[in-house]
Amino acid sequence: MKSIFFIRTSLEMLGAIEARKQFGIVDTLLIIKSDRRQDSTISFLIEKSGGWNNIIRTKKKTSYGVSWLKLVKKLKKEKYKYLFTRAFPIASYFVNNLNYEKLYILDDGAATIAIAKEYKNTGDLTKRFSLFKGKNKVGFKYDLIQKIYASNKIKIDENVTDVNFFTFYNLPNYENHEYVQNNFTWLHSLKKDSKKKENNKVYLIGTAVVNSKILLFEDYFTTLKRISEFYRDKEVVYIPHTREASKDLKLFEKELSFKIRKNKFNIELDFLLNNEYPTHIIGTISTALITLKGIYKESVIDFFNFDDTKIFKNKKKDVVDVYKYQEKYINYIRLDY
Repeated sequence: MKSIFFIRTSLEMLGAIEARKQFGIVDTLLIIKSDRRQDSTISFLIEKSGGWNNIIRTKKKTSYGVSWLKLVKKLKKEKYKYLFTRAFPIASYFVNNLNYEKLYILDDGAATIAIAKEYKNTGDLTKRFSLFKGKNKVGFKYDLIQKIYASNKIKIDENVTDVNFFTFYNLPNYENHEYVQNNFTWLHSLKKDSKKKENNKVYLIGTAVVNSKILLFEDYFTTLKRISEFYRDKEVVYIPHTREASKDLKLFEKELSFKIRKNKFNIELDFLLNNEYPTHIIGTISTALITLKGIYKESVIDFFNFDDTKIFKNKKKDVVDVYKYQEKYINYIRLDY
């Protein structure tokens, strides 16, 4: 029986590859809705992992309309073993309409922690899998789309209470639901016997806290300055998040003496494909810190806190939750401000 994977980012594509490997899935349907920044990495991963015989790429510019209606109606004609997807509104097309045996949520960075906590507390992820409610979209346009979909028997809302997770985070099992640990089986298979180790380098993982409105740029810069002082005797290689601005990276290079190294694909793949073994990795809040710990178990991985008084109030709890989670698995070095 066929299984469906719906992905939008390279992180989700990695999750899909690992799930396919660990679950022993042979008959697959891969559905992709990515933006152009993700396209090259996703295409590389598809080619590198092989065996994705059924691939559908949806339109980039729209999440509604005739193309989606036709796609869902076509997919509804079959039965599926598993559905793997991230917990976000557009996945409602598949979660609420297709005939599958089991739903598994793929990792969505640090948001996975909040999603798992929400599900554990409420047993309900209906709003996250609602096409419009999850984004608070209301008005004539959305009412019209809903009526057209309803006339074609396409649901945009349905109770979502039976959920499982495939995750690299260490989340607890509880009755009738599964948290299947992502063991990075496929990524480990890319490792080569000979590895370049550079003990005087510290790899600093960038994060999109400014773009995500968690901190102002000057406050993020202050944290990076403290980190640079902490490792003044080391070469700090800064690996930026894709959403960090070029002008900001130039400032880090000039003022903090960071060596900027942009990823060709993504951080996990780049280390492996360059045959590098990073001995010391640092950061603040980043999914990559956890994934890299899973891949490079012998590496030293540290993380640092922001100035708590500078974190935007509506994001403070989320940041603290990430701190608490990261502290379980990687070293926490607390900075005083």
